[in-house]
Amino acid sequence: MISQSPAAEPDTLAAAAEVTVGIDLGGTGTRLVALDPSGVVRSRTSVPTRHALAADAGQLITELAGQVRDAAGGARLAGVGIGASGPVDPSGVIRNDATLPAYSHIPLGQLLGDHLGVPCAVDNDAVAFALGENAYGAGQRSPALLAVTLGTGIGVALLRGGAPYRGSDGIHPEAGHIPVPGPAAPCYCGLPTCWEQLGSRTALDAATGQNTDELAAAAAAGDPASREVFDRYAGHIGTGLAALVSVFRPARVVVGGSAVRYLTLLRPGIDRALSRCAPYDWNPPIAGAALGELSGAIGAAILGTAGQRGL
Repeated sequence: MISQSPAAEPDTLAAAAEVTVGIDLGGTGTRLVALDPSGVVRSRTSVPTRHALAADAGQLITELAGQVRDAAGGARLAGVGIGASGPVDPSGVIRNDATLPAYSHIPLGQLLGDHLGVPCAVDNDAVAFALGENAYGAGQRSPALLAVTLGTGIGVALLRGGAPYRGSDGIHPEAGHIPVPGPAAPCYCGLPTCWEQLGSRTALDAATGQNTDELAAAAAAGDPASREVFDRYAGHIGTGLAALVSVFRPARVVVGGSAVRYLTLLRPGIDRALSRCAPYDWNPPIAGAALGELSGAIGAAILGTAGQRGL
């Protein structure tokens, strides 16, 4: 199991001869960890994700490089990995004007790697999440792992033998954007009803009027109206998940993102949506992320250790 240093001091970082920094570049926040070769998290930090376009790419890279150096502290930097809210093209360029406009359409990995003088790999954030949980978390020793993140949007990745599934064009499938039945939920992807718009944490917060924690407590205490809100949301999650489980038949499912904290409340509705008749039923174990909010950043560091996109 991975070790995490909850409050690494500069001299602790200096004691690590070498670290790889992983960056989880999300639509709302950016997390960075410094991971040493033995799998110990030497430092962690988070900053708001930049949305405003920089004056030029150089300004953006200088800012991000400073954050990487701060994360590495006194240790030698061996590499950097970035897990970004996709789409991310086969060359590692982010194409996400909707949630990562400041980082899109530039050779981010090449520019940052050149600036720091180390290899830098960029991939989809769902892939990074899956790699982190597969290496050190709830997906360990799984021959086929389906990873789903419920955050600002929905991220999905499938690992087979530890390697991410890609489309024929080399692009990671954006399986958070699949058509599902339900109320109209237009998405920037072009679908009139999209899984991300019904099943993301953003959708849950909209359904609770931004009082999600309060309603979760009420639902846990047995309040019928609050329970109904979470059951409806769980059904939306389960509907999309049922399609993916039917297609991929994974050995295990790991769920992460900020909505996973309500997984106990959501499981009855998810399980109902996954229910099928034999021989069409497939019920792999479903677990919440073991690495918590660090899954994506740790997985990104694994990307950086590999030194190339696609592993």
